[in-house]
Amino acid sequence: MPTRGFQKTLGIELDEISPECITAHIDIETRHINSVGAVHGGILMSLADSLGAMGALQNLGATQRTATLESKTNFVRPCAGARVTAECRPLHLGRQTSVWQTVVRDENGKICAYVWQTQIHIDAKA
Repeated sequence: MPTRGFQKTLGIELDEISPECITAHIDIETRHINSVGAVHGGILMSLADSLGAMGALQNLGATQRTATLESKTNFVRPCAGARVTAECRPLHLGRQTSVWQTVVRDENGKICAYVWQTQIHIDAKA
């Protein structure tokens, strides 16, 4: 990922992926902008959701899959510029759930949003 589907449509480019940290960016195009000229909040939330799911995948057992159970976003400031970056780290890694925090920044490194999400870990055999 993100070689297909929604993540590809968003234009997510992975920079680093490990069980402890996932970083990525999106080069902003007109399709990412809202009616007042900032990056649409849905883009920021979708970027964070994608990274949290990727993080969970890095920590699952061989027979498990994951889905987002809950997500919360605090928008700190409008996000503008040519690129947004995101860094996602685990806050909790359990057997049945994991909790992730993603910090989204603008091209100047200013924080635009904090996103917390809970991923459920599902046994694929169930």
